[in-house]
Parts: sequence; structure tokens; C-alpha cells
Amino acid sequence: MRPSPQARQPSRSLRAALAAAWLGLTGLPAQAQTVSELVWVSEEYAPFNYTDQGVPTGISVEVLQHIWTRLGVDKQPSDIQMLPWARGYRMAQEQTGVCLFSTTVTEPRKALFHFVSPIIATRIAIVAPRERQLKIDTIADLAPYTIGVVREDIGEQALLNDGSTATLSRADSARSLVRMLAGGRFDAISYESNTVRWNMQESGIDTAAFEDVFTVRESVLGIACHKDTAPDTLAQLQHALDALHADGTLKRISAAYLK
Repeated sequence: MRPSPQARQPSRSLRAALAAAWLGLTGLPAQAQTVSELVWVSEEYAPFNYTDQGVPTGISVEVLQHIWTRLGVDKQPSDIQMLPWARGYRMAQEQTGVCLFSTTVTEPRKALFHFVSPIIATRIAIVAPRERQLKIDTIADLAPYTIGVVREDIGEQALLNDGSTATLSRADSARSLVRMLAGGRFDAISYESNTVRWNMQESGIDTAAFEDVFTVRESVLGIACHKDTAPDTLAQLQHALDALHADGTLKRISAAYLK
């Protein structure tokens, strides 16, 4: 006799045990009730967040450290997972308890995440070689060109949301993006202006040979947390960030990197 469909289904208790085991393997909490339970994910996005000799650092990392200290959370930069942007972006959408930073705050993203912000202002620009003398006044003017972007980054999303018909060529990191631009793989790139300059300097690329020819988006950076993050936890994070603005700590941190 064939077992009934109900008999073939694992019991509720078994399903719960399997779910708990999976969460134990991934290190993710079933429900993030406190700041100490959150999983922190970031990317190479200097000067905001990046690794120096394998250890996460940068403006946003230092801000997060101050938030942890204010909230009595025993975590260190080494607890931050540094991942390719597209992977971290998916994790923060799909896995409870994950917070991704630094993330540009936009209206479409507010439907995907709960934001703790602002950390700092940000500007997404079209950066091109000076010798090309590109004249870009509107998004439509990009149509004839190939524009380099980082996959699922705001530089790509903003162009798509604004209806750009430019050919987009995708890279996996800012460092790859600027090196490919310097190598003539693109006509221009769409990316955060400060991050472009930082990565060019780190890669030995002459920043004076490139210029911002158009501003795609001006916004702020924040912390993007999974939509199921506990409201009390988000409120604690926001209160701590607000305090860093109020006492001048955030301004001092930013000034040390943006000289």
C-alpha cells in the first residue's frame, strides 16, 4: 500500500528541527531580536568599507564600531563578512538577521530593506577619460556609449530605473571596474565618485586623466537590514547613529578619510 501524502510529509516537529539545524550551519539566527544577533555583511567600497591587510575598515566600519560600543555589543571588525556586492545584496533580502552596509538609500530599495541612515552623503557619477571629452547633459545622452557598472550596484540600478539605453558592461568589484575603464574596455563608468578615485589611486591609475561628466544620483549611505529585523533593534541602531551625528563623531571619522 502506498503511504498517503500526509504520511510522506515530515512532521511539523521534524521540519522545525531541520530548520534549526540549517540555521545552526549557516550561523544565521531564526529571528534577529537584538543587535548582537545580527549578521553584518559588507563589500570593498572604499573609503566607506574595505579591507586593509584582511581586516575591515573605513568610514562606515568605524561608525558601526561606535554603534556597537554605544549599545554594549561585543563585536569586532573581523566579525564583518566581506563579500561581492551582488551576493551580499541578495543575502540581506533573503536571510533574516542580515544587515548590509554601506547601501545607497533609494525609494525602490526602501521596499526591500529597513534602513538605518544616514551615514554620509554619496554621489553616483558618470566618470570618463578626459581625452574623450564626453558631453553628457541627460541620461539619454549616454545611449551611444558602453558604460561599466558593478553588478546590482546603485550605479547600474539608477541607470536602469532612469530608462537609460546605454550598453551596460558589468564587473564584480570597484577595483575591476576602474582598471577596465583605464584599459579602454568602457567609454565611461557609473559609480560612486569618491570610491572611483580611491580605487584608481590604489591601482596606480592617474586620477587626473579622468573626470566626472554627469551626476546620476545624489543620496545618502545607510545600513540595509532584512525586512523582518525586529523594530526595537532597528530603533536602537538608529538612535546610536543619530547620537554619532549629534556629538560630531561621524564628522570626525569622515574627515580622516576624505581629505
